[in-house]
Amino acid sequence: MSRDNVGGQSRAAETTGPRKSPAEIRFVLLRHELFATRRGGARADLSTQDLSGVSLPGVNLAGAKLTGTGFSNANLRGAVFDKADLFTANFSGADLTGASFVDADMRGIVLRGAKMQQAKLRNADMRSGRLLGASGTAAGAGGGGGMTGRADLAGADLTGADLERAQLGEAVLTHANLTGARLDGADLTRAKLAGAQLRGTQLNRSVAARADMSGADATGAAMVGADLSGAAMIDARMANVDMRSAKVTGANFEGSDLSGADLAGVDLTSALMSGVRTTKPIDQLPSAIREAIEGHRAWAASQGRRGAQANLAGKDLRGVDFAGIDLSGANLSSCDLAGANFSGAKLVMANFDRAVLRNAHLIGANLDGAILTMADMTGADLSGARMKSVEIKRADGSGTGRLWPANLSGAIASRARCAGTDFRGANMRKADFSGALLAGAMLDDADTEGALLGDAAR
Repeated sequence: MSRDNVGGQSRAAETTGPRKSPAEIRFVLLRHELFATRRGGARADLSTQDLSGVSLPGVNLAGAKLTGTGFSNANLRGAVFDKADLFTANFSGADLTGASFVDADMRGIVLRGAKMQQAKLRNADMRSGRLLGASGTAAGAGGGGGMTGRADLAGADLTGADLERAQLGEAVLTHANLTGARLDGADLTRAKLAGAQLRGTQLNRSVAARADMSGADATGAAMVGADLSGAAMIDARMANVDMRSAKVTGANFEGSDLSGADLAGVDLTSALMSGVRTTKPIDQLPSAIREAIEGHRAWAASQGRRGAQANLAGKDLRGVDFAGIDLSGANLSSCDLAGANFSGAKLVMANFDRAVLRNAHLIGANLDGAILTMADMTGADLSGARMKSVEIKRADGSGTGRLWPANLSGAIASRARCAGTDFRGANMRKADFSGALLAGAMLDDADTEGALLGDAAR
């Protein structure tokens, strides 16, 4: 079958050739195995053949010509299709677990409902494509991609698949499961991802301009440096997503959950943000954490007579709304508090040692005597917060005259907003405030030995 491939269309001869018998197909596969291992043989050409329902686990069809071939409901676990010509082939419902499609031509392919866990699709080309007969009608076997032109992966299970740098422009991935998949550098321009599972998916440096991810679950996904210009992410679940330096010009996030998202370096000026949630309430936390917080509030309010001091060390509390809460003396060391809201909170002598507070909101918070050693406060908003020393008290409540300073030694607060923040008497040794806004910050008696404070604090 000859092809005149112009503009993503492949024109076949008027007749696509006779259907091969099972014996003929076995012979072609045996010859191709020799060809693929450089032991003679010949490259397989099974274009437009109907191989629906075949069981060929582990078959090696690397480099084979399979234009418009029908593989629907086939067992192809672990099969190798590297550099194969799969233009408009139909794999709907096929089992492709662990299969490899590295550098394959998959334009216009149909993978609807296919099982593709741990499949390898690096550099695969899944842009639009249409297979036409000489008369201009769709050609192919088993309902191939010729009817739609777009790569159809709707409902496909691509859990953990490797799609790095794959070409998926205009591909249909509605309700596909891409949990934990790797799509770094992939082209998803105008792709249809509505309702897709993207939990923990790697989309760093990908291009998803004008893609539709409405209703998708991208919880914990990584989209660092991604191009999401004009993309629709309406009502999407994007809690704890890492979108640092992403381009979101004209993107629509209306109704989405962005609680705990890392948006450092993201310009949201032209994005549609109506109804977006950036924090989650305490009542949505696991019951054990809620009970610890409630017990601590009682402990703080009664000065230790009721409740218990909270130990939340190492907990994932990204994007939680702690505004106005009293967590004085709580142990929050090594917690992930990225994007959390502590505005107006009372955090006197709380322990944030090595905690992650990236892009957290601490506006007007009372952090007197707090421990913030080695904490990551990159991009946090500390405007109007206070981090002064606290007088150490005796058991009877009387003062000792000795002070317990807020400790920020070794903390990272680059690009933090610290307008009017009170650091008087704080230990800021070797803290990194490079690029931070320190206009109006009070640093009297603070120990800044070895600290990077920028020109604003000099």
